[in-house]
Amino acid sequence: MTPTPQHRTVGFLRVSTLHGPAQTLTHTPDAHHLVLGLHTAGHATLVRGATPEACGPGDLFVCEDPFTLHESEDFTLQLVRLPRRALALSDRRTRALTRRTPSAEGPVAPLLGALLRELTGVRSERAGLHLASSAAELVVLLAAAEDLDPGPHDGGRDRAALVGRVRAHVDAHLWDRNLTPASVAAAQHISIRYLHRLFEGQDSTIGRWIQHRRLEEARRELARPGRGDLTVSAVARRWGFASATHFSRSFRAAYGMSPSDWRDGRFRP
Repeated sequence: MTPTPQHRTVGFLRVSTLHGPAQTLTHTPDAHHLVLGLHTAGHATLVRGATPEACGPGDLFVCEDPFTLHESEDFTLQLVRLPRRALALSDRRTRALTRRTPSAEGPVAPLLGALLRELTGVRSERAGLHLASSAAELVVLLAAAEDLDPGPHDGGRDRAALVGRVRAHVDAHLWDRNLTPASVAAAQHISIRYLHRLFEGQDSTIGRWIQHRRLEEARRELARPGRGDLTVSAVARRWGFASATHFSRSFRAAYGMSPSDWRDGRFRP
């Protein structure tokens, strides 16, 4: 008997919980979302390609294509639909993440699994959006922790240190509208081509990383208590966006709501 999913909207996430006896489940993500799966109880075989994979209690997996779960016993499954635009991940990095073996191991997966379990109990809309944002950040960290796409092998520790300096420079200049890949490369005395090569092995392109960091800092500022008089235009200027319109469009694409709705706590599924 096919279980009836229990659906909840938590921030910009869509959370579905399924319980049932042994059976086969098939799910097809849409082009604009990834699906995080948390198998909280029971044992199953996950099929999302040519090779079946074991999936047990606590195991976490990520899918962008249709997948099937052959549940061999009573089970509980949580599926979380996450907008791709809420992640600062390159397409190649995303594809690699979705090939990660279902597992509850590693430095990030236990944290992400614990957070996903909490989503079904959230009652506050603002807390829900904070948790959704944290989940997105942990998915990015999951990709980095797995070291799924090492990129060019040119410098080892020196290369990692340079990436760290690039990220620090970006964070220090988010307010600057002239912050571009070209200006970042010039500040580090490297070519634009080499800068892009550096980020081939990271969890984002340099352009996406700049956009992601600006959106995250703007989101945090808008969420601070007592800032109801803070205008969207002021936040857009402070974090380097070309205009309030560009900021609002980017914010909605990433988080599924307008900056003013987020600031005022008016969330909609």
